[in-house]
Amino acid sequence: MEEAWCVEQTWQHLAMAHWRVEPRVLMRHVPPGLELDRFDGHAYVSAVVFAVDPFRLRGLPPIRGMRRFWQLNIRTYVRRGEEPGVLFLRLETSRPWPARLGKLAYALPFEPAGMAVLEEGDCLSVGVISGAGAGPALSLGFRRAGSHMPWYEPAPHSLEAWLLNRYALFSHCLGTTLLTRLVHRPWRIQPAEARVGQARLLQIYGCNGEPIFACSAEARTARIGMPRPAPVSTHSTDKLSLARWMRSSKERTPARSSTISSSLRS
Repeated sequence: MEEAWCVEQTWQHLAMAHWRVEPRVLMRHVPPGLELDRFDGHAYVSAVVFAVDPFRLRGLPPIRGMRRFWQLNIRTYVRRGEEPGVLFLRLETSRPWPARLGKLAYALPFEPAGMAVLEEGDCLSVGVISGAGAGPALSLGFRRAGSHMPWYEPAPHSLEAWLLNRYALFSHCLGTTLLTRLVHRPWRIQPAEARVGQARLLQIYGCNGEPIFACSAEARTARIGMPRPAPVSTHSTDKLSLARWMRSSKERTPARSSTISSSLRS
């Protein structure tokens, strides 16, 4: 990455579930300075489960007390100007030290949680009782494709690519929007089945019922920079939305013009 990285993590046993949600429900969770991003007009929330092993700070060997811990990310998708990124709504970890480091150094909503993870063959079951507040619960079960299907990279402009190919993390601290960049190899995924049991952690953000899409992903090693104040956007969100609509309209115009011309010639 162009700027120096300071944290390296290897993410393993990744499983993801994605819900289409009502934008007005999510807007109250998006801090000032960020715009809720949408795919074909829809907003999304994702739950991402994975094991971190190893975890290390730049220039140091893996930290013994931070090896092999599980993490649950509940996230949505935002923009600042033309920069797409991820906004974490909650992050739950099975060890207290990653939660403290993430909250202190990155201003991210980390909390230590009681997490029970059972992995058997292609099946992964996760139960979470949050250590924050009244301890809302979540239980998720995944059945991964395993050897039955090949891994693949999400197609450009697909929903999968829109959800996964993001390398900027946004957070908000003391009235300032922070931007953290990370790098890793492109994602390769497989379809998966997901089932939801307890869902109080998700219902807060408008996720109801089963996800519309779930997948598992190959392990990835990510290098993560330090958070910095995000560049100031010189455009209002309304202007940006209008600009994106105009660009997509221009892309559609040649096809419409060709159709009209053909109709006139006939």
